[in-house]
Amino acid sequence: MRISPRRAFLLLAAAVGLLIVSLSVFSVYKSRKVSLLNEYENLMEDLQIIADDISSNLDAGDPEYYSFLETTAKVQAEGENFSYLLMDSTGVVISPEFMHGKKLVMKDIRPVETETPAYLAEVWGADCLVLRYHFPDRPLELAGVYDVKYLFADVRYTIASFLLVLALFFGLMLLVFWFFVIPAVERIMARKEQAERELMIAREIQEKALTREFPDDPHCEVSAVLRAMKEVGGDIYRCRLVGRKLYFVVGDVSDKGAAAAFVMFLISSTIHSRVGHGATLAGLMKEINRLLCDNPDYEMFCTLFLGAVDLDTLELEYCNAGHTRTLFDGDFLAQDPQLIVGIDSGFHYHTQRVQLKSGDRILVYTDGVTEARDENRVFFGEKRLRDWMQTRPAAESCAATCEALLDTIARFRGKAPQNDDIAVMCIKIL
Repeated sequence: MRISPRRAFLLLAAAVGLLIVSLSVFSVYKSRKVSLLNEYENLMEDLQIIADDISSNLDAGDPEYYSFLETTAKVQAEGENFSYLLMDSTGVVISPEFMHGKKLVMKDIRPVETETPAYLAEVWGADCLVLRYHFPDRPLELAGVYDVKYLFADVRYTIASFLLVLALFFGLMLLVFWFFVIPAVERIMARKEQAERELMIAREIQEKALTREFPDDPHCEVSAVLRAMKEVGGDIYRCRLVGRKLYFVVGDVSDKGAAAAFVMFLISSTIHSRVGHGATLAGLMKEINRLLCDNPDYEMFCTLFLGAVDLDTLELEYCNAGHTRTLFDGDFLAQDPQLIVGIDSGFHYHTQRVQLKSGDRILVYTDGVTEARDENRVFFGEKRLRDWMQTRPAAESCAATCEALLDTIARFRGKAPQNDDIAVMCIKIL
């Protein structure tokens, strides 16, 4: 089932959004953990300084050795979410006054992986980081209680700002893609589908322009093949047995694709409909020439070889309009140069004749054969084609001859690509 661009985009946006949320949650967790360890180092330094001050005051006999703790308690009461507690060896608070004689109560305790004791716990109804420092030479303990919200305010602000910017950017990208990118993609897909439909129609037209079932007659054998360079080529072949005359045509339209397929079909249909009503070859060529010349929208021309074999007299009548030289009986058929169709509507075509005999073979082809090039850009050429034709067994069928020629050209090209359409027709007199 084909998914529309908009549905695909929504699925992709949902996946990206889920990924962003996951990364955000992971980032918050990771940042919180890293920030917690960083804060631990700073806060332990503060505890050490406070403990040193208290020890100095005790050594000096200062009766207010813990006055700093009372000051910090006042600061905490005014909204700063931290406090320092001095406790005796039993854990009873000595200072500050608001906790004097009490013990530090912690709930939901979660140890933090640090060198000295540290915990995340619920203290005074808030989630706090609790650090404990034991005096090395006194039965005292100093505790630092820090509200996590207070510690991580900057981190939360940074993460929230980042997520907000990311959300805005993501939303902007959604709007840009939804209103601009996706419509452009849909237009491209529509054009592609239209081109594929036209290509399919052109292929159907081309198939109708070619002969698929060759005449079955005891006096002759006919076969033809077409190997297009692209999906739809510009070469044409067709034959038809009318009474005791075998009419055939091989041509090469100067373009490719749907337009060339249409012209191919037009030429093929014209020839097919006229040969059954007594039209001469020269008259047919003239009609096709005027058809192309009088319709400049086609903007293409065509080389054509029209022929007719009288199976009673074995006489071949033919008309060549700028087409490649035809092989006959192992050599090239004598052909007067004539203008390709579609150039000059007033040009007068004429026919030529040659006598055939049993065993003769006629090979008509397009320039894709002789102009095939190998990896060194060397042409296959007429001489190589003639020499190849002279080596063919006399008993070889026309179908085998056509296929053998295509295989020979493919081997000659090697890794070089096919540079033109190839059409081949072989006629053998039995």
